[in-house]
Amino acid sequence: MRWLGNKTALLDEILSVARSAGYRGGTVCDLFAGSGSVGRFFRSQGSRVISTDLMSCSLVFQKAYLETIEAPTFSGIEDLWGGLEPLDLSRLSVLDEGQRSEWIPFLQLANYLENHLPPQQGFLFRQFSPEGDAGRIYLTGENAARVDAILEAIRNWRVSGVVTDQEVWILLASCIDAVDRVANISGTYGAFLKKLQKSAERPLELRSPAIVPGPPGAAHNEDALEWINGVECELLYIDPPYNQRQYPANYHLPEILSLLPFEDSDQKIEETLYGKTGLIPWKEKASPLCSRRGDECLRAMQKLIEGSNANIIVFSYSEEGILQREQLEKLLGDWSDSGTGANLNLVEIPYRRFRSDSEEGSSQTPGGRTFKPAPGRSMDEVQEWLFVATRKSNIERVRNES
Repeated sequence: MRWLGNKTALLDEILSVARSAGYRGGTVCDLFAGSGSVGRFFRSQGSRVISTDLMSCSLVFQKAYLETIEAPTFSGIEDLWGGLEPLDLSRLSVLDEGQRSEWIPFLQLANYLENHLPPQQGFLFRQFSPEGDAGRIYLTGENAARVDAILEAIRNWRVSGVVTDQEVWILLASCIDAVDRVANISGTYGAFLKKLQKSAERPLELRSPAIVPGPPGAAHNEDALEWINGVECELLYIDPPYNQRQYPANYHLPEILSLLPFEDSDQKIEETLYGKTGLIPWKEKASPLCSRRGDECLRAMQKLIEGSNANIIVFSYSEEGILQREQLEKLLGDWSDSGTGANLNLVEIPYRRFRSDSEEGSSQTPGGRTFKPAPGRSMDEVQEWLFVATRKSNIERVRNES
């Protein structure tokens, strides 16, 4: 799924800096889990992962990636798909090829959902397709009606108890990911494109979530600022929002998809929609880490870091973020018990700056901050800061082991 700030490209660097600080295994905590890619990666490395994110659509991917321990059988609804041909194996994102045969029921059920379940001109068709009354151009009418039918089916199966909880999460992750591939957007869901792009005109295709083997973990839908105080872990990975772009306002459609199967009907959510893009109320999920009001962001970050009970913190942040490098170094240095920076290292990784369509040609970040690139760099060249901080006690342990 397209997710602002996704760290898939940095996974090897994250693991490398963690190991350089003495990480040899044990529980990893992934705060602000987002797309779930970091937690999924550490599970594949043999770590137990616990994670959280306030976004419900993030919880779906966390549940699929961290808590799936076997392939789904969908035996409770086999009468619907049992006689159908499985879709092509290319639909399987399962990395362990030896497990692919176990996912054949998923491919047969996907065939049913795509080709045999009648489309339904429901909530998504009305509100998020150009053929609906609202006229929003996020999905084609055909794809919106298909997703309406799939989500209604998942809801009915969940309520009647013919699918397991884990099968629900797997189907939801597959559905949200499929929608994301045909969504008529340029990056986030903060706006739809005025005309349908070619990728949005493709038919919906369900694929399995990219499940990896590893110790089962635990997914959560909690506020990281409060939840972190009760978490014990060896390694804490923190990838907080860094600018004023609030995620709930930019991922409202995936959020709606994640919520619908757990509502009695579509009406409760549909009647709350507002604005040009069909937002749902989100202010209760707004993060103070996105705030430029006074020192609100700094105080929230201080609370988060001080509440950590980890031995090692790996912290990702963009140089164009709200907080300055010196502020982050002080917070992490104080946490490491030294306050001198002796237990703190920084790796700077170049990447291309994200800009929404409205920001093209502008030197301003979301919220109006003017971004000034370092000498010799273009406006689109920025650095990702990857801090690694270690407790004094952990440094002594590593020295003794070596």
